Amino acid sequence: MPRASTVNRSRLFRSILCPIDFSEPSALALRYAAATAKRSGGRVHVLYVNDPLLVAAAAVALGDRSFASVALSELPAFVAKAIPAGAIKAADIKYVVETGPPDRTIVATARRIRCDAIVMGTHGLSGTDKLLIGSTTERLFKLTPVPLLAVPPLALRGAHVPAPTWPGPAIMAPVDLRDDSESDVRDAAGIARAFGASLVLVHVVPQVTPPPWYRADLSAHWRMRVTKTQRQLESLAEAVGAGVPVQTRVVSGNPADEIAALAAEKRIGLVVMHLRKGPGLFGSRAGSIAYQVLRHAVTPVLVLPDRVPKPRTQR
Repeated sequence: MPRASTVNRSRLFRSILCPIDFSEPSALALRYAAATAKRSGGRVHVLYVNDPLLVAAAAVALGDRSFASVALSELPAFVAKAIPAGAIKAADIKYVVETGPPDRTIVATARRIRCDAIVMGTHGLSGTDKLLIGSTTERLFKLTPVPLLAVPPLALRGAHVPAPTWPGPAIMAPVDLRDDSESDVRDAAGIARAFGASLVLVHVVPQVTPPPWYRADLSAHWRMRVTKTQRQLESLAEAVGAGVPVQTRVVSGNPADEIAALAAEKRIGLVVMHLRKGPGLFGSRAGSIAYQVLRHAVTPVLVLPDRVPKPRTQR
């Protein structure tokens, strides 16, 4: 039996949490958060998470007990520099400062202010900080209770501001052809419908390389497998319903590499992927393939949690 939808299509991304670290990648994520909120008539909560060790050190070494609150006064200036003035006026922006471990603090804040989505950059500052921010994103893939839009630093071929029509004419949804695939496709279709975009369903058939001593010709078997997969995708496309044009593609190779490459080739503005646990196309641990896609992609990736959120009252 297909699981219930993880996407509230009637109120898509009306309340967005955007964690920032005052870096350019987080400024880019903030621009995508504002663009998304503008499309949905929603609100952006800009969050900065203070490092508790730094707060304690400032209190002891400098006698500065106001360190944790200083960021709150800095956030509006960062937003004003990051987002075009017109976009700021069009979006309802709120500011939040918390102290604690970044990943768990972001998740706790998202729950507390009842957000529909989290938008964040995949890398922060240079050097070791860049690795730290990247690992925070990966941990959030496992913890997030809501859809998470992860924006790579080279999003949309180096665009510094998302186009007014972002994500553009088409979004892509990789499908792993497991039991939940129909529900996954319906979720992706709901997002495509909300953005007024068409949907490209993609399945990657992992390529098997036989040992050198194996002499049999596997080409016929391979063609049969691709044909069967194509038919499965076309059957899933029928679940989309009216209003969303659908294309299907079957490619072979490494899943993360092929998904990222196809998104770049087709100039896809958004890739939608479900987090997965256990065996299957998306890996043995939640978000592993989605994270690999993001490391190679020039396209924002929206990851959807593989669980059902609790019902919420209207805001």
